[in-house]
Amino acid sequence: MNWKNLFSPGKELSAAQAREYMEARGAEAYQLLDVRQPKEYEAGHLAGAILIPLKELPGRLGELEKEKPVIAYCAVGGRSKAAAQLLAGQDFAEVYNMIGGIKAWQGNQARGPEEAGLEFFTGQEEYEDGVSLAYAMENGLQEFYRLMAERTQDGEERQLYLRLMAFEDKHKARLLAEYRLAHGPEAMPAEGMAGLMEGGGRIEDFLARAEDHLHSKLDILELAMALETQALDLYSRMGQKSAQPEVRALFLHLADEEKAHLAYLAEALDKVL
Repeated sequence: MNWKNLFSPGKELSAAQAREYMEARGAEAYQLLDVRQPKEYEAGHLAGAILIPLKELPGRLGELEKEKPVIAYCAVGGRSKAAAQLLAGQDFAEVYNMIGGIKAWQGNQARGPEEAGLEFFTGQEEYEDGVSLAYAMENGLQEFYRLMAERTQDGEERQLYLRLMAFEDKHKARLLAEYRLAHGPEAMPAEGMAGLMEGGGRIEDFLARAEDHLHSKLDILELAMALETQALDLYSRMGQKSAQPEVRALFLHLADEEKAHLAYLAEALDKVL
């Protein structure tokens, strides 16, 4: 242990700098550490964050990789500063404290407990099972957008839903091609997860909640960003929990693709605003 690091100021990133750092790198390139309490995490957290409350951190250091950069955050920056100093003292190679904490974060947050969306995921899936699960979730979100497009009477809103559907076409095509490499040119992934959407939600649940609250392109884009944020969070957590390296890489790659979707949606939202 390097005891001097326990008393050094440590490296810090503002929320904006942390966002730039993460946007410039793939999900596999860093670890985002939330050191708040579970109820705080459930109310809102940065997508892909690993939850280890500060009081538990000394006993759970083995859950983090020492050679991979860590960005620690809490509510306003105090607990995460202590966490960053602890990690530096344990010879973690590169540790940053996000000053201002999540209260300084300007952007979407994922919501729900650590286990949200993982009730259908064991972490022991083989690659083909991982592809099937991802395909089902991409297909579910596309079906949700299709059903919403059918329900709207506004032509511009319908076109926006169709553009959102096209996002999922690209993902599905790549996943289907990979599945067919293993199972033959006509094979289709199992439909056991029918109705499941990216992020772990169910189509019927979102239809019931969303239809009465979408009154404009702004509403639709904000909903899409919320859904993509949940998807980024779930794919990241699934990647972190995957025992198979290929499956881990698959889900973390999908998480990176969700980042790209969010960037597109943010640009579209800026135009509407």
